[in-house]
Amino acid sequence: MVFEACGVISGLAEFLPTPLLVLQVGGLLPRPLMHPRDALQPRRHHGAGFLFHDAEYAALTLRMRDRVSPGEVFDRLATMGLVTLHADEEQAREHITTHARGGQAIIVATNDEAAALNECIRTGRVERREVDDALTATGSDGLPIGRGDVIQTRRNDSDLGVANRQQWVVQHVTDDGTLYVREVGSGRKNPHTVTLPAEYVAEHAHLSYAATAYGVQGATVAASHTVLTEATSATGVYVGMTRGRETNRLHIAATDMADAKAQFIAAMERDPADRGLDHATAQAVEAVHGLVSDGPVRLVTEELARLDQEAERAQSQAERWERITARLDAQRDAHRAEDEQDAAAIHAAEQVRAELTGPLVEQAKQYGTAYLDAVENEAATSARASTVGRFGKRKVRAEHQAAKEQAQAQWEWVRDGWCGEPPRTRLALHTWAAQAAARKAEDDPRVSDAVRAVEAAHAERRMTQQRHRRERVALLFIELGADEARRDQFGMRTTNPHRNAQNARTRAALNRAEADKLRSLPVNDAARRIEANRAEQEHKRQQAARRARQLHEPFERDSHPSNSRREGPGRGL
Repeated sequence: MVFEACGVISGLAEFLPTPLLVLQVGGLLPRPLMHPRDALQPRRHHGAGFLFHDAEYAALTLRMRDRVSPGEVFDRLATMGLVTLHADEEQAREHITTHARGGQAIIVATNDEAAALNECIRTGRVERREVDDALTATGSDGLPIGRGDVIQTRRNDSDLGVANRQQWVVQHVTDDGTLYVREVGSGRKNPHTVTLPAEYVAEHAHLSYAATAYGVQGATVAASHTVLTEATSATGVYVGMTRGRETNRLHIAATDMADAKAQFIAAMERDPADRGLDHATAQAVEAVHGLVSDGPVRLVTEELARLDQEAERAQSQAERWERITARLDAQRDAHRAEDEQDAAAIHAAEQVRAELTGPLVEQAKQYGTAYLDAVENEAATSARASTVGRFGKRKVRAEHQAAKEQAQAQWEWVRDGWCGEPPRTRLALHTWAAQAAARKAEDDPRVSDAVRAVEAAHAERRMTQQRHRRERVALLFIELGADEARRDQFGMRTTNPHRNAQNARTRAALNRAEADKLRSLPVNDAARRIEANRAEQEHKRQQAARRARQLHEPFERDSHPSNSRREGPGRGL
């Protein structure tokens, strides 16, 4: 029956886009079952069921699939420039972090290697501001997940709308670790978006920059990077080196090409289930650990590990926010000191100007007051002239004429002495005196110098303020990213690093306190406490989702208004 099934699968292989790997006892079959017709080369070049742009490489993949002359295969890969040597595995990870691009496949042998490479790649993306590390959740691999990270879901969940090995880009992370994600690689015009609760993320989601050969089966991309280690099998090499249509690069930590070739041959002779004594020992230890820690012990152990990790991460975030706060405070203090210096310079310049122009203002007031007194005296004598009797008119007329001549003399004296019209009212006297003194002071070089000093001080202050705004935006861009810098530039509310540091320290303290509480309880009691806490969190999550739906439903109802009372055509005029 096995052979009959294999025959049927082989006959159907030509319709499959990728090689079909069939499970056997102990692991994967050493080579995929293919139809002979897949070796033909129409339009583009086939290699073990794949389409490649290079006919020579297509033929080489067939030899890798069949494990024919692995030494010659390696020599040909090296000649084609597809083998990259590294001093050690850490250098290989750093090289891939720097040179790999989005959409390329990165293949490793084990989940531990994938986690190490995922962490390295994520660190590089955080440094390049491609991932926001301010608020993160924790995945099943123990690594943080932030906005911009690429993740993979590892368990089918129809309620959430996710499938095993489906990839997503994180769009938002909430304070409780819930993720809002958008699917990638679907080809849809409007990609699917879902919400992943923190519990699902912690148990069934992790970073997805690098994956094992099993995890990338069925994927076809433009280019791939395969890391060869002592755990890599022939199938791992073959799967990794056939993911890319254009380029498939092999990375090996080796002293020279001879060492790399020996490692390649050893990998090509290694079955998927044969990963060496060290790997077998580790697997046995893990299995025993699983047996021992099954049930409440395992639940409590994992929860304690999670709490300790969350506490450490929150502590690290608090320290980061405190460093940012210190830099922003130092800049603000430096700017405030410069502002105070500019203000002192302006005050000193204005004081010099006031000392020089003050006497002139007082003198102008005296002249203006004398003129206004003369005008009022003329008005008073004119009023008396209209009320005096016939015998006193001559005297009053003489007084009025004298007052009129005095007012005219005062007008000419003010005009000639102060270069302008006299004040019209006593309310305008102060303003007029200041303007008249300023015109008069133009002839005094000391006053001119003081005025220029005041203007220069104000201009310097404006330039300093503009520089301060640029420096603040630049520091916010470096510390918090372009979005926060832009929000601050337009006067919008921005992130508060001091508050974030306090919140992170509070989270760290709460996690440590909960871990201490669990350690103080018997195992069964601790397990019940954990389950109760999770049930409460799930209840709160469901309540929040219900409230969100209730807030959204009125808008949905109003978006399609209808009038059930109105039937048939309406009446009109």
